Amino acid sequence: MRRISSHIWVLLFTLALSVAAQAREEIRFFDAEIRINADASIEVTETITVNAEGREIRRGIFRDIPLRALDEWGLWTTNGFDLVEVLHNGEPSPYNTEWQGRFFRIYIGDADTYISRGEHTYTIRYVTTRQLRFFEGFDELYWNVTGNFWSFPILDAEARVHLPEGAQVLRDQVAAYTGPFGATGGNYQGSILDGGSQVRFSLTRPLGPQEGLTIAVGFTEGAVSPDTGGSALLIWDNIGIFLMIAGWIGVPIYFLWAWNKVGRDPPSPPVIPLFHPPENLSPAALSFAHFNGFRTGHKGVDLPFIAALLSLGVKRLMRIEENSRGTVTLHRGSAAGSTGSVALPAGENALLSTLLANRDEIVLDKHNGPVLKSAVTKLRMAISREYAGRYYNANIGWFIPGILLGVVTYILGIVLQGPPDDGIVYLILPVFTSLFGGGMVVAGRSLFSDPTSGFGSKFAGGILLLVGGAVFLFGLLVSLWGGGFIIYRLAGALLIIGQVAILFSFFLLGAPTEIGAKVLTDIKGFKLYLETAETNRLNMRDAPEMSEELFERFLPYASGLGVEKPWSEAWAAHLARISPDREREYNPSWHSGSSWSSGNLGTATAASVATVSAAMAASMPQPKSSSGSSGGGSSGGGGGGGGGGGW
Repeated sequence: MRRISSHIWVLLFTLALSVAAQAREEIRFFDAEIRINADASIEVTETITVNAEGREIRRGIFRDIPLRALDEWGLWTTNGFDLVEVLHNGEPSPYNTEWQGRFFRIYIGDADTYISRGEHTYTIRYVTTRQLRFFEGFDELYWNVTGNFWSFPILDAEARVHLPEGAQVLRDQVAAYTGPFGATGGNYQGSILDGGSQVRFSLTRPLGPQEGLTIAVGFTEGAVSPDTGGSALLIWDNIGIFLMIAGWIGVPIYFLWAWNKVGRDPPSPPVIPLFHPPENLSPAALSFAHFNGFRTGHKGVDLPFIAALLSLGVKRLMRIEENSRGTVTLHRGSAAGSTGSVALPAGENALLSTLLANRDEIVLDKHNGPVLKSAVTKLRMAISREYAGRYYNANIGWFIPGILLGVVTYILGIVLQGPPDDGIVYLILPVFTSLFGGGMVVAGRSLFSDPTSGFGSKFAGGILLLVGGAVFLFGLLVSLWGGGFIIYRLAGALLIIGQVAILFSFFLLGAPTEIGAKVLTDIKGFKLYLETAETNRLNMRDAPEMSEELFERFLPYASGLGVEKPWSEAWAAHLARISPDREREYNPSWHSGSSWSSGNLGTATAASVATVSAAMAASMPQPKSSSGSSGGGSSGGGGGGGGGGGW
């Protein structure tokens, strides 16, 4: 009895294991009947037998069928799809559908009804188009039978392909692949039936979760008629990338047209030395006109501000005093009481009235920072009101449409296209290229072209220009010769070319007005005189005789143009020729302080200007910082595919 009892327990345990083994959710058989029609459509009937245990499969199953695919260029191709019939255990079944990215999902079952445990058979019949491939000498069906994205194992699967009338299977163009996505396993048997009009494939081992069966069948060329509506649909499916490409072809074309329309400089006379400021421009206004804006000099202080300050000093309306600690104080000048009889330029009047409105002096320190900032703002406003657009047009209005064209087509292109991961990298790369490379080009050009910068700054500017240009070139080379889809590499290259066009247009689209062309040439001639008054003394026969009055009158202009040192050296050389003792005794009336040295007037003048600039910069309020089928396929390839699961 004890031995019999032991055998019973072993039998019960074995049965329990058997039941447990059979109690998993799985696809026990996946059968696919694939019929190719003469019009190139494909009718597919999938019969899927599953075991349901109430875990994932509770109401039924869902089937994901991919209807969007990428061709070798990276373009989306959308397949036609018509769901004909859905059955559950041979009877019509309720179902609902939705899009899951590029997959069309079919939920089979009733959301309010749970199915019983055990075997259930689901049948899905549908017609799809634009799935066949056409090659030189043969046509081909490349079809992912089961899909590679099932969460259940597939114990067995079979696929039968029926060719249209007149088509024959090409025996050397038949293949199948098993395993995970991208695998090339050969766990299948294939046979050609019905005299070559049918092919049958079956598994030789079960498939695990995320594994699938893909088949490839080549057959007689010309047996089916290719879908002629595919070209128009291809364009519509990829309207985003085509829109982006068209837009960024248009960006450089637009800016070239805009430059030809408004950016060409009008004819200007040759530059010859001019011995007086043109059009009676004030020093601050001349600096603004020459640089087409408020160019900053030492310590980031506006050159027009320094020019206006020195001009007030030369006119005896203000005196600049520096003590031994380096503190700079602006005093009301000896001529300040007669300001009513002095016709001051608007910028100088705004500066004087703000700095010394109700006081006799003001110290350039943090305490007076708000007053100094207000003075700079009022000076800028006064000059801008009088001269902005008079001699030079920035043509910003022409710049905006090109930027909008690029930005709008870029954003719409990405939104409408939905690029794949291998393509989006080529659309993001130009953004970083423009931010990084473009930023260095702008900074480098600013340093390199700044007349107040020394050799070190110009050298650094040149390096930045070279590195910024190299960044753009690197991005262009990666786009043209990198890996991945060619359509996105082409778009990336056009984005970079378009951004280079935008960058160049930023510098080239502005142009002098007709009157400005002559005035700006005269300013260059006056600057040439200030820079070379000593070195070309003998060649300037009509130049005025150098004097203290002339030196001080033109010194604010020289400071506004960033050439105060050579102009001061010309004055020093003149004094050395006529009176060496006078050179050592000379001290400007507009300045007194420890930074002045009579040993070298050029260096002393530059140092005095630098001292005032440094004091001004240190006094200004700082912004607060914020914290901060030919054997070349694989499992998962071709049409069909997808996967599914339970719900």
